[in-house]
Amino acid sequence: MLDQDDDSLLKSKTDWTVDEVQNSNYNSKALNAIFTSVNMNMFSLITNCTSAKNAWDTLQRNCEGSESVRRTRLRMLTSKFEMMIMEESENIQDYDRRLQEIPNEAFSLGDPISNE
Repeated sequence: MLDQDDDSLLKSKTDWTVDEVQNSNYNSKALNAIFTSVNMNMFSLITNCTSAKNAWDTLQRNCEGSESVRRTRLRMLTSKFEMMIMEESENIQDYDRRLQEIPNEAFSLGDPISNE
């Protein structure tokens, strides 16, 4: 909220609307889910974040890198798929497991690969 001099001030919790209380609860739940889902190294990166959006963006930036890094990783996955062959020492289940890692990783990078 703004004071008489148009300076930003934090609004007292007693003055929050129903929507603001609900959004605060959603943020707390999301932030708690993020905190409990990461390892200690990642937790140390986001421990000072007060919003789930900020924590998520920090993790995304540190885990995925920039957009150019993401595109490079997707190109590497495409090349890996095109060059993939079944090794003589592996069975069909092991080969299928290696093959399924490629679309799973592409999906995590935001570019799902269809089964076709």
